[in-house]
Amino acid sequence: MIKIIIVFAAYLIGGIVDSVCGGGGLVMLPALFAVGVPAHIAVGTNQVSILPGIGTSVYKFYRSDRIDIKNAIYAVPFGIVGGFAGARLNLLVSEWYLQLILMILIPVLAVFSILKPNVGAEDRSGENSRRRMIILSAIIGFVVGTYHAFYGPASGTFYMLAFASLLKYDLVTANGNTRFVTLFVSIISGITYALSGCVNWMYVIFAVPAYALGNYIGASLAISRGSRFVRPMYYVILSLLFIKLVKDFFF
Repeated sequence: MIKIIIVFAAYLIGGIVDSVCGGGGLVMLPALFAVGVPAHIAVGTNQVSILPGIGTSVYKFYRSDRIDIKNAIYAVPFGIVGGFAGARLNLLVSEWYLQLILMILIPVLAVFSILKPNVGAEDRSGENSRRRMIILSAIIGFVVGTYHAFYGPASGTFYMLAFASLLKYDLVTANGNTRFVTLFVSIISGITYALSGCVNWMYVIFAVPAYALGNYIGASLAISRGSRFVRPMYYVILSLLFIKLVKDFFF
């Protein structure tokens, strides 16, 4: 019973965090590890558990007109291709190199965000040409999709930052676009893990409603409170990811 409570609580919190700025996996996966789920099964269990919740947040963002589907859709196929590329790269190259790059990159991103506080403050995506929107959406999908499959933690946060900084969306719409893209990537990933038998269905039963509720709460908070609420959460996730990287790299 204690294990079920841990998983439920972690997925409720993770759902809120994911819908606000991404990075819920930094809460959810450690919880599965803590209750004794092996690593590869934990990843599969997580991918299946988050699908209904992502759908919930996508619906909420869409109903509030906080997803630019006509442009975010271009990131979807490239995100899927990037997912395959990242999975393949993971078999060929040690994660050590990416961890080292990220430990340098994350402080840079944090400083950039502090020095550029207006990034994501308002929606200026209309300033982009149609060609720029399509090309950058495709690049964002491929690059972050590759990272998602190769290493993974806080990939939603990187999607959101890329949509906000490169395509000039406000942080809330950038996160709505992120949830839309990750829905399709997670569907394919979840099906793959389920067909491979790498899912603990007992925990899925309790994680699904917790994560869906968390997504609804998180999306509501992000939409109602705007970028001023999302930005501090973004710094928290970057800090947690940096701590995880240092731990994995040195210990």
